[in-house]
Amino acid sequence: MTVRTGDIELTAAAWRAGEKMYATLGSPLYSALCRDGVEDSETLALSAGGLDAASAVHLFTSVHYMLLGGVEHEVTRYFATLADEPAPPDEAWPHFRTFCLEHREELSELIATRPVQMTYAYRCRSVLPPMSVVADMAGEPLNIIELGCSAGAMLVFDKYGYEYREGEHVGDADSPIQLRGELHGGGPALRIPRIGSRTGLDLNVIDPSDADDRRWMIATCYPELREDQRQLSDAMELVAASGATFHQGDALEHLPRVLAETPDPVCVYHSACLYYWSDEEKQALEDQLLELSKGRTIHRISIETTSEANRWLEGRNETLDTDSEAARATGEIVVTRYRDGEAKSEWLAAFTPDFGTLWWRDDG
Repeated sequence: MTVRTGDIELTAAAWRAGEKMYATLGSPLYSALCRDGVEDSETLALSAGGLDAASAVHLFTSVHYMLLGGVEHEVTRYFATLADEPAPPDEAWPHFRTFCLEHREELSELIATRPVQMTYAYRCRSVLPPMSVVADMAGEPLNIIELGCSAGAMLVFDKYGYEYREGEHVGDADSPIQLRGELHGGGPALRIPRIGSRTGLDLNVIDPSDADDRRWMIATCYPELREDQRQLSDAMELVAASGATFHQGDALEHLPRVLAETPDPVCVYHSACLYYWSDEEKQALEDQLLELSKGRTIHRISIETTSEANRWLEGRNETLDTDSEAARATGEIVVTRYRDGEAKSEWLAAFTPDFGTLWWRDDG
């Protein structure tokens, strides 16, 4: 495998940023691997075949997937998914490196054919509040279209239970997925909208009933996050029974037809998705929605990281202070209404990397 110098430099930057990022996101193992592996040229070269800023986690996920599939190796002892009492993360690197070099071909194939489609049911903590707003604006039953839907966990957000304030429960109290978050600064009257059709668009559709696809999705969850893995497994069960429709391929190619086939009221939404799109693709999406709104109204919810956080993810801003409360709000929620070829956007809230704490706009 030939890797350009520029690729290695970008990969190394992502690994350096990963040391703090994965610690912040709850994975001491991945943090330690990034710290200890950033100078290892062979592993970096293998990792460089993955997504640029996600090159480290692409490799980690591929190893995790193989271990979950039953491949035996000493490194298994460090993955909390597979060890009740995992060995110290600081000791994992030599075993991880050996595994990667021993299984170089299999890992290269996984990295080349299976994209990182990380998703968690808990992300819906940032979906329910803006969906409440859109349902009030647009009406119900609301037909939803998710861009970058992955396993579809956010297509069934209405099947979960939520609590943002002590004693105030919203949603299905009997759902296997109960999500707790924080909503500061007021916010909308939270409720579960009535949902009509559910449609997901993704470059690589995940079949929630397929064992290998399910294993890959569980492998994308950080090993330490056992409860999140359980929730994702339960969410995929709900998706399989939801009647959701999926379309595989470029969202920009599918969206015009899907919107034409979807009745009003309709909401297009995406979460931690457009980070992987080029500026040209983002503008093309905006242009499409403006054009497709001629003669109708389309609502859009954008739940994406800020430009400063994006630089941190790419290793271009290693000084992002995620320890302070203000800096922890690394994402923002924006609702846009497209009507007759014109757009009006409203900034609603900022949110933390775990999508769990929201600071609502000040309407005062």
